[in-house]
Amino acid sequence: MLKDNLLRYFFSLMVILSLFACKKSYFYDGINADPTQLKNPKPSLLLPPILQSSGYEYGGDESRFPAIFMQQVTGVANQSYSANLYNVSPDDVNNMWTFGFYSGIMNNTYDLIDLSSKLNQKYYHAIGQIVMANALQRTTDLWGDIPYSKAFTGEASKNADFDSQESIYQTIFSLLNNGISQINAGDDGVNVPGGDDFLYRGDMDKWAKFAHALKARSFLHLVKQNAVYYDSVIKEVPLGLTSGADNAKVPFSGSSVTASNPTFQFNDQRGDISYEGMLQNILVAAADPRYNVYYDSKDKSLLGALYGSANSPIFLMTYDELKFIEAEAQFQKGDKAAAAAAYNAAVTANLVRTGASSSYAATISKSASTITLSDIMTQKYIALFLSPEVWTDWRRTGLPALTAPSGNITGGTIPRALIYPSDEVRYNSNTPKGRTLISKLWWDK
Repeated sequence: MLKDNLLRYFFSLMVILSLFACKKSYFYDGINADPTQLKNPKPSLLLPPILQSSGYEYGGDESRFPAIFMQQVTGVANQSYSANLYNVSPDDVNNMWTFGFYSGIMNNTYDLIDLSSKLNQKYYHAIGQIVMANALQRTTDLWGDIPYSKAFTGEASKNADFDSQESIYQTIFSLLNNGISQINAGDDGVNVPGGDDFLYRGDMDKWAKFAHALKARSFLHLVKQNAVYYDSVIKEVPLGLTSGADNAKVPFSGSSVTASNPTFQFNDQRGDISYEGMLQNILVAAADPRYNVYYDSKDKSLLGALYGSANSPIFLMTYDELKFIEAEAQFQKGDKAAAAAAYNAAVTANLVRTGASSSYAATISKSASTITLSDIMTQKYIALFLSPEVWTDWRRTGLPALTAPSGNITGGTIPRALIYPSDEVRYNSNTPKGRTLISKLWWDK
């Protein structure tokens, strides 16, 4: 009986196996392929999610921590409350580093640069270099030394060396210069950016202006190291954005949760932040019309529609920021007339961009005899609401003057850097040791 059963079992098994053998397509081609990866990547397919990720990060944690430190907003619950007291852990910044900057932006941008080079698609190659330079500037200004030269080498990159902040800035300028040169050299017009380019719809003249504006911003970051960079700033400004029409703006449709502005998503899902703070106090004291634009008309602890809607855009660089950059550089070089002119233009441009009353510009206008560095930096602090640049400006200039909130855990010292993320600390033995929130970065010394 046992023998008969075994024979029947083996016979049945052979029948089943023969059926699978006859049906060669039972296991479809590509069953082992990763469905999340593009099978035939093209620069035109890589660019949109890169730009979207760049805007999403700029309006997400990248702006949230600086805005709390700089008292533009107040953390009132959970992680944001801890950040308000400067109690930030490696886990708190891990997603921003790992999934925001490296996986979300820079790994994909590296692929864009590599692929567009192989395909000789020069405009995509130029855009890739400009976007990479922007991402590096933003990342290094938060952490200082970061992986780059060996960061995109597959498995080996998990233990990548950290490039010094000084060398990262050299790379930033090299990428921007190369991008500008490629734009100026032109392309064959066959495979060029268009609707896939969320920032400028393929307008390469505007991409070149954006690159020059990023150079001006980056040179300004280095002036504590060498004041000669003020001259470099002044040289770049006329080549950068020339009006609000040149603003680098990442759109969000708001048609779904994932397509919504990151600040809107955060407030809708968590609500850990109140938008009351020093900035709001400054606006109230000055009867500044931006007060009624920045905040909800019924509850001033909430954002207004300009920055808080599902379809609010994220600005990576604006004409008003560039004019404030020029104003500071001219002031520090001793040309007070040029500084005042740039300052007045910056204020007007920001009032126009935010939809506030432009007539207020006359109330706070300055001349060569009245302009001060505090005027410039305070108005820039107001204009760059929720921008990480405000933290960089404060670390460079100490303006506006801030006092750490009571209960802080740093002995009253306002943070000057982020600590390294938990994944890097655990898995990368090259992660610099001894980093704290009050450590100074290279350009801050």
